[in-house]
Amino acid sequence: MHAHGISRFAGWLLASLLYAGIGAAAAAVSPAYDPRDSSPVVAVNGTGAGQTGYIHFFIVRAGSGEWETQVGIEMPDQRIAWSFFELGVVVSPFMQYGYVPANRKLIEVQYLYGVRPFPDEASMGMLRAELEARVLPYAEAETPYCIVRGPSDAPCLSCLSFLMRVMFPGTSQDHARAQKTIFTTDDLLLYLAGVHSLRDRSARLQRIDELALPADIREDVVRMVNSTDIASGGETIARTEKTPSRGRRLAKPTSRTQQLPKL
Repeated sequence: MHAHGISRFAGWLLASLLYAGIGAAAAAVSPAYDPRDSSPVVAVNGTGAGQTGYIHFFIVRAGSGEWETQVGIEMPDQRIAWSFFELGVVVSPFMQYGYVPANRKLIEVQYLYGVRPFPDEASMGMLRAELEARVLPYAEAETPYCIVRGPSDAPCLSCLSFLMRVMFPGTSQDHARAQKTIFTTDDLLLYLAGVHSLRDRSARLQRIDELALPADIREDVVRMVNSTDIASGGETIARTEKTPSRGRRLAKPTSRTQQLPKL
């Protein structure tokens, strides 16, 4: 091969290697990007027009038992779809506070707040368009409620497991991130606030300050950040289980928690 041809071949080879390197780097960076990291958090204090797909947080308890977190998703008619505590997958009217009959008990319910689950319009548009079709199979099957399902148990879902299936179906990047990050309702709130990928507490608290969250959400997020063990690799909480169950974490009633009259 002549010197000129060798020179041209070497130039082509170098350009190819550089292009491949840039492509590989882009492929490596792209899946890690999450718009939540730099987007504002849209919070609401109830259901409303234009909020289809919003995630709503409640606390519930049976009798004088411990308060626990309950999460659901807003439907187009402003009802809430959820796997309700001791009841199972239902679509029910929204309430700020009150009682829901379930398993021969009256479950006390108090509303906390709602959060838009996706910062971008494309993801929100897809969720809105598919929401009823995603919820319907679980509701029609009267899927029962549970925290942990054994290998031989009938299919059942916790409130968080139901929400994960409705919010993150398929194999999107958001689905992959959420499956590795969200195992409790605390994790879910931190994820929606965009602090899940930050690896130290001070960075998380700085992110919270920048968000200018409503006081009630800020109170809960700060509490969760201050009580969470942050693992390396961007995971929210150090895990020991290979496949931890998706359940709720004990809710912490605050000064805004009301004491309702017993029925």
